[in-house]
Amino acid sequence: MRWLGRSLMILGVILGVGTSYAWGQQALPPVLRQQTPPPEEDFSTRPSALLRVPALGPTLAPAYPGLSNYPLELLSLLMSPLERRDLNVMPTIAISEEFNDNIFVNNNNKQYDFITGFTPGIMALVNRPRFQAAAGFTNTAELFGRGTSPNDAFSQQNLIAAMVWEPTPLVTFTLADTFLRDQSPSATTGGFALNGQGGTSNILNPAVGWQVGSQTWLNLGAIYSLVRFEGQGSGIESDTYGFTSNLSHAFTPRLVGMAGYNFTYLDLRSGHGDNATSHNPTLGFTFRVTPTLTISADGGPAFTHLGDEDFITPAFNAGFSYRFSFGTLIAYYSRAIGVAGGFGGPTDNQTAAATFTLPLMKDLIVVFNPSWTTAESLSSRQIERVDVDLFTMGLGAAYRVNEYTTVFGGYSFLHQRVGRFSTTQTFDADQNRVKFGVQFGYPFAFDLGG
Repeated sequence: MRWLGRSLMILGVILGVGTSYAWGQQALPPVLRQQTPPPEEDFSTRPSALLRVPALGPTLAPAYPGLSNYPLELLSLLMSPLERRDLNVMPTIAISEEFNDNIFVNNNNKQYDFITGFTPGIMALVNRPRFQAAAGFTNTAELFGRGTSPNDAFSQQNLIAAMVWEPTPLVTFTLADTFLRDQSPSATTGGFALNGQGGTSNILNPAVGWQVGSQTWLNLGAIYSLVRFEGQGSGIESDTYGFTSNLSHAFTPRLVGMAGYNFTYLDLRSGHGDNATSHNPTLGFTFRVTPTLTISADGGPAFTHLGDEDFITPAFNAGFSYRFSFGTLIAYYSRAIGVAGGFGGPTDNQTAAATFTLPLMKDLIVVFNPSWTTAESLSSRQIERVDVDLFTMGLGAAYRVNEYTTVFGGYSFLHQRVGRFSTTQTFDADQNRVKFGVQFGYPFAFDLGG
């Protein structure tokens, strides 16, 4: 009954409202809003594609991008472009200083250090009437002031990308991708800490939305995510393949009913247990309470086959979105079958999180993102049993001083506990990180014509 207690606690914290691991399909479908703005609209005022993707089509990555781990050097991608042109490109170089009170994210080997970072990168924004894209890549070199870890010219690589394409007023395609290769001693590949074992993770999520009737919208989506590890360690590699579908119908201008089906296949590449398949039919609704507040919920049984065992577990999702005059708040709760990063799987995962995005001015953005996740193995017969809780909190801000200079800063907190039912190594960790820096770039802007 331990999972029941946790479920009730999470629901109490967020007042029974959050969103699904298919958060994108929970927002009011595009049938309720104009897909193609009138010709006179200034398209440069639209939010970044990185902020539009969650509301357009199903996705297994809640509130993409995962802003709690969003690289501070790429916060400019969430801002309005410097010039109202079709294409904006900016190569950059950032210099930062960070204090980390637990370099190896392991309470049994707690050491602090001051880290100087040098981060070259490139960012690009495309803003056309029916097409919008944002992408950024950075590489961070790290110098450790106290010598707790070797200096590394290729400590971390980040790639963030999103695309929204509306070929007709009735069809919308989206694509989101998040890539991270982290070799730093504080690596948290797959979201969980494994004593800083370096690795690579990537989440690719294409989706399409189609207005099949005057008040009916069909969303189809896919996901491929991977977790890989390098060097010696206990990290378990995995591939996750997913398919989501959701049929939405607007019964009133404010109430939408939904029926969906989700499929997930988990491939544990390292042989630490059997692979698993999960089928999850869902029913739900979305309700626009006010012009600025929308709530949604869906759920259904998840039928999971693991080895020679079959499980039926609840898969419940709920969420709300509130739009302020100065920003947006999204909160969600999700329960679904997945993997617990490098701890392995299949696991029964529960997540409660919130994302507060404040584009306070054209040249200032603030992002606040607390998140709590628990993961437990489905079966006591699994080779690697998982029982882990993780709480993270991220606060980041960036201010564009002028077209060539941006200052940024942030604070992140991590609290991880491995439970008594786990057969994996104990990786309890508490970590505080404070980082600030300055970024220099030279912008280029072009008109694509047509």
